[in-house]
Amino acid sequence: MASVSDIVEEAGIGRGTFYLYFDSKREIFLELIEAFFRGYAELLEENHRRLEEAFRRRSRVLRTWRENMLRVLEYHQENPYLTNIAYREALGKDEDFSARVGELSSLAREKLVDEFRMMYDRGMMRECDVELVTSVVMGSTVYVVMEHLLPENEVDVESLADMIVEYHIRALIPEVGDVKRALHSAIETG
Repeated sequence: MASVSDIVEEAGIGRGTFYLYFDSKREIFLELIEAFFRGYAELLEENHRRLEEAFRRRSRVLRTWRENMLRVLEYHQENPYLTNIAYREALGKDEDFSARVGELSSLAREKLVDEFRMMYDRGMMRECDVELVTSVVMGSTVYVVMEHLLPENEVDVESLADMIVEYHIRALIPEVGDVKRALHSAIETG
């Protein structure tokens, strides 16, 4: 982790200016992470509203699911340093931080379970343990972010979102479902 000297040097400010705004390195760390979590929580809420609206209109549900996945990936791609800190470096090292991660994880789980239940209730998902599926989707999404999105190699986020949604559809569509049609409606072009 960076020292206060590293922070003030990178920011181009004096040490005294740093301490006018923050009492410690931990305080600035928690503020940065809180901003990251606040933005991510807002994104999850907005994605949930978008999917509920698609269900209400009875149109473009899978397309909205794909767009929401894209928005999640883009958020992490646009915040690579904070994403890396949140998922790799800080978890378990600070009690307040770990508690905040737990809150965000609970919010994401609550929204995703609700979304899967909406899909199941409408015959869009095979019978399954929704809680387990939610854990698999959440865990795999974090892993994809960390292993494929954050490294410094160029990643086509649109293609990555398409692949993730395709795997979700193939795994979760009812046995009588039309995979090709579902994929087309989720990943349609134009």
